[in-house]
Amino acid sequence: MAITDLRQFIQLLEKENDLLRISDEVDLKFDISGYIRNTSDVEGPALLFENVKGYSMPVVGGLFSSRRLMLKAMETTEEDAVIHYQNAMKNLSEPQLVNSGPCKEVIKLGAQASLSDFPIPIHSELDSGPFITAGVAISKDIEDGGKNASIYRFEQQAERQLGVLSPIPHHLGLHYQKAEALGKPLEVAIAIGVSPAVLICTQWEAAYGVNELTLAGALQGQPLEVVKCETVDLEVPASAEIIIEGLMYPEKRQMEGPFGEFTGYYTSAYPKPFLEISAITHRKDAIFQTALTGLPTTDNHVLKMIPMEASCYAFLKQRFPGVNKVHFHGAGGVGLLAVVSIKQHTKYEARNMLATMISAQGTKLVIAVDEDVDVFDMDKVMWAVCTRSQADKDLIVLPRTAAFQLDPSVPEVGVTTTMGIDATKPYGEEFEEVTTIPGAEKLPDILKLWKK
Repeated sequence: MAITDLRQFIQLLEKENDLLRISDEVDLKFDISGYIRNTSDVEGPALLFENVKGYSMPVVGGLFSSRRLMLKAMETTEEDAVIHYQNAMKNLSEPQLVNSGPCKEVIKLGAQASLSDFPIPIHSELDSGPFITAGVAISKDIEDGGKNASIYRFEQQAERQLGVLSPIPHHLGLHYQKAEALGKPLEVAIAIGVSPAVLICTQWEAAYGVNELTLAGALQGQPLEVVKCETVDLEVPASAEIIIEGLMYPEKRQMEGPFGEFTGYYTSAYPKPFLEISAITHRKDAIFQTALTGLPTTDNHVLKMIPMEASCYAFLKQRFPGVNKVHFHGAGGVGLLAVVSIKQHTKYEARNMLATMISAQGTKLVIAVDEDVDVFDMDKVMWAVCTRSQADKDLIVLPRTAAFQLDPSVPEVGVTTTMGIDATKPYGEEFEEVTTIPGAEKLPDILKLWKK
């Protein structure tokens, strides 16, 4: 059965012993994020906090604290994950408008709509305040109506105000830029506590104007049900736990940040647009969902991996048929570091692939390996780098290319140096044989024996 809301996913994880209920009282300041940090570090279970200090509403987090949980959310296997995502991109499903849904059980308008009703955590030590980190922002182009759904961070600045980080070329930023140029406010809705498919679809690098929610329906195998908002002309997931509606007015800015970002470093504070809240609707027994970002690897990184791998694999496979697998590693914030395995058909094909990827994809470091190297095993990847490459001939460097956002090492904003390492064996040449132990793979699983 398809997972179509947050609660179904929680139930699945609990059934499969991948959800831990925390009954001890937790504080919004660092306790929740600390628990999620710890479970992320050991690839542990998702966490449901039942006793949040000062609130009756529970908080769920760490739903994507490991790749294992991501695969469960997608209802697929590691072997099929990329193909599953690609097939969904080829078979988009338009959202289905319904009259009402669980997100409408409680409706609060105007002054009644207050963020103080919700347990919004403070995640990292130097964060400027509480941040919504798993909110899906839904907006549309003020002129042509093209829609966007994506995850951004939202800083709680007042009971009815959220700071917004959405720099161009992010589509929400483009929507706001266009509305601001026309002197008009931008309507925005934020969905919190949505189905895994909705969260995952937001990581699709869709063309401007393409509604990412069409991918959510394809991922879950049935159209996503949406309802109209109360005060803005937008449609939102009907099964969401919480919906926040509001307006981003032109020429209005307020200091936002600092915040611990996906690179593992804080981003500095500077004036940014903000959302003035006009309505909040939610379930009667709503669950607040949060996600940890910061030092890799966390929810933020895992959520990006498979969507980025699927898009990049499709891009490279068209040009280099020998490409076998692509993995964006958490250590690079899932964007700065990628590993690609390839079976070469011509001399220097791996180098051509590297040059194409680091110039077209903007990834800071790409490592090419042979098919016998597991792209997910960084010990094996670095073994290949150390034993199959020489820096003077296998390192490709492209200076002064477009920088990946939030990289703290760049010499100037928007500029970086990208590089590729060809850690493949020389095509058509003799190379030393890898040591093997015949029959080792047929012996009993040591971990199972140990646990038993």
